[in-house]
Amino acid sequence: MSRHDLIIDFETMGTNAQKCAVVELSTFVFEWDRFGSNPYSYNEILDNITKYKFDLKDQVRNYGFEVEKETVDWWASLPKEVRQLALPSDKDLTLPQFTEKFMSDLYNGPKIEYWWSRNNTFDPTVLWRLVWTQDSKYRLNEYLMHWRVRDVKTWIDAKFNFTTKSGFCPFEDEDLFNSLFKQHDSAHDVVADVLRLQAIFRAENDLEHINK
Repeated sequence: MSRHDLIIDFETMGTNAQKCAVVELSTFVFEWDRFGSNPYSYNEILDNITKYKFDLKDQVRNYGFEVEKETVDWWASLPKEVRQLALPSDKDLTLPQFTEKFMSDLYNGPKIEYWWSRNNTFDPTVLWRLVWTQDSKYRLNEYLMHWRVRDVKTWIDAKFNFTTKSGFCPFEDEDLFNSLFKQHDSAHDVVADVLRLQAIFRAENDLEHINK
């Protein structure tokens, strides 16, 4: 039976995982076995990302979450197409709406073996905080066990004995990758990390490098 893992990535309005308001969350469930037998392409992953966009006013007004001035200034310095990710929309979710939708996706999806993020002191902490605002009835730990969270950066560092950047380009054709990748978009960050895991898996198993 194929193993299903979940990867998550947040964009936020602060750097304190215990307090910051959240802009968006992207998630993707992937099959580890496919890295060798049916490798993922950039666009396949991107097209199957689940993205949750958050209502910032709800978080600040009803839960006391914080918007850091330094982070607002950072968002303001980004290109227009990136700044638009943080603008309010009629699809923004309140925390009750997010929690119900996120947990429903977990309930109705495959059993998750491991769940991944780039920084395990940040993204998993943010996720726990969001869900627990709606009390413990959602039983998050039954679906995403705290002892099964894994860190992409550490995994990459360990593979290369800390001699390569954890954000390495997963394609041999770096120009192609850069033409597809959009910085500071949580969906593209998820795609890049899945492809990095896949690239290392294939290299270790003497399989051809993927550029697609």
